[in-house]
Amino acid sequence: MVWYGPAGIGASMSIPRYQQQHQYPFREGLTDKVYNGHVARFAEGNYAGFFGWPNLTNRPAGGFLGLPATQTKGDMRIVDIYRRQGDKLAENWVFMDIPWYLKMQGLDIFARMRALHPVR
Repeated sequence: MVWYGPAGIGASMSIPRYQQQHQYPFREGLTDKVYNGHVARFAEGNYAGFFGWPNLTNRPAGGFLGLPATQTKGDMRIVDIYRRQGDKLAENWVFMDIPWYLKMQGLDIFARMRALHPVR
């Protein structure tokens, strides 16, 4: 299985690497997780997916995306697309609105970039 994660997280080329690079840091680095449900689910042929706005609400426990532990909850907007091959999961693409999540944690990366590189 190949897992294509969002920028800042990266891709994993096997289930053990997925667990090591994403699943464990996600479980350990975030707390107070609340699943908010899906806005849409779809499937056709070997493809399926879902998205939620927000899909998940949580709080950094320290470490995830380099964030410190905080009491500030944040919403994760996620799109998750799967492709199966036979009866096995072959690929999984995950799109997460990381700039939005960071902004909810008090880090507006777009404002920071504008301040570092003002338009002349």
